[in-house]
Amino acid sequence: MSARDADVAVVGAGVVGAFAAYYLARAGVRVLVLDPEPAGGASAGNAGLLVPSYSHPMAHPQMLVEGVRALLGGSGDIALRRPVRPATLAWLGRFAFAARPGRAWRAAPRLAALADRSLLLYAEFAATEHLDIGLREAGLLAVSRHRRTLDTQRRAAVRLSHVGVASEMLDAAAVAATEPALGPVAGGVRFPGDALLDPLLATRAALTAAERHGAVLVRAAARRVRHASGRITGVDTDTGPVATTTVILAAGAASALLARSAGVRLPVEPGYGWSLTVPVAAPLLRHAVLDLDAHVVIAQRDDRLRLTGGMELGGPPTPPAPEAFAGLRRTASALLPGASLDGTEVRWCGARPMTPDGLPIVREVRPGLVAATGHGQLGMTLAPATGELIATDLTARSRV
Repeated sequence: MSARDADVAVVGAGVVGAFAAYYLARAGVRVLVLDPEPAGGASAGNAGLLVPSYSHPMAHPQMLVEGVRALLGGSGDIALRRPVRPATLAWLGRFAFAARPGRAWRAAPRLAALADRSLLLYAEFAATEHLDIGLREAGLLAVSRHRRTLDTQRRAAVRLSHVGVASEMLDAAAVAATEPALGPVAGGVRFPGDALLDPLLATRAALTAAERHGAVLVRAAARRVRHASGRITGVDTDTGPVATTTVILAAGAASALLARSAGVRLPVEPGYGWSLTVPVAAPLLRHAVLDLDAHVVIAQRDDRLRLTGGMELGGPPTPPAPEAFAGLRRTASALLPGASLDGTEVRWCGARPMTPDGLPIVREVRPGLVAATGHGQLGMTLAPATGELIATDLTARSRV
């Protein structure tokens, strides 16, 4: 197979695109993967959580309140970059409609099933391909200093139990016994079925395995999807054209712009997030820890902690203010009072692809054009199941 002709062109070599390429190549499909910076983007800097406990979509009434607060300039879990673009306002309108009571919980079983499937596929992938992805059944521990916040989290955990997400309620003493390094909290909710991996290692491993099975990785940026007479004919890149009859858009938030070049509008808005990685001298945490008060996740891998939190919608792709990173460090220092977090830090920021209803778009959006985007905060969690779904669908319909 040449680097200019394939059955399928996967645009985007983040974790979703990598696993789509892997499962297609394993099925014998001729696959090209197009990306100027493979394994970059949100796949490189996220917390590495695999979280069936996040199966409640983001579009729900409580998050709508956060959105209104952000629009008015208040503080909260999300913020709006200003000036607010008309496209962002339109997206927020669709988000408000999707956040009506009860809708998110009706979607939860679908997300939980995909998340459970992905966890199985990650373990199978690591064993079959003999590649290290840093997979660890760590569990997630959500903690708060406030009983009202804990009560809200516990009610959500009870509802998640109806879709198969196990949880355990912990009082302050139980949290201290489970995670001795944590400072005083009112209690927590433990999700033992959640897991942790190294996101960069996992993405690179999926690309390596895809290439083992025949996929070709091309370091090129897609500029537009070519089509004629209602059919996909290829992709124009910054290094020349690629001929193909099937394109998979797995380019994160950039997928919307590429889809538009093919006459398709995807309701995907960039949600800018950031993380801070700091070295630590000793093991501190057994679980990944979610601080419900500050909306910050702390995940330990070997000799480093990765701190992630916050999100900004809309606006230009500019780095967050230095205060955003300082806030992550303050939260970690308060939550881990005995830890030394003074080492050299590594900062990261990037865009997550957000949909108004909080559900990923994984389907053919026009003949020969498949969307695999809109995973929001669940890209790492849902990547293998997404790749498997796409490969199964395309090969079953003999499209490739």
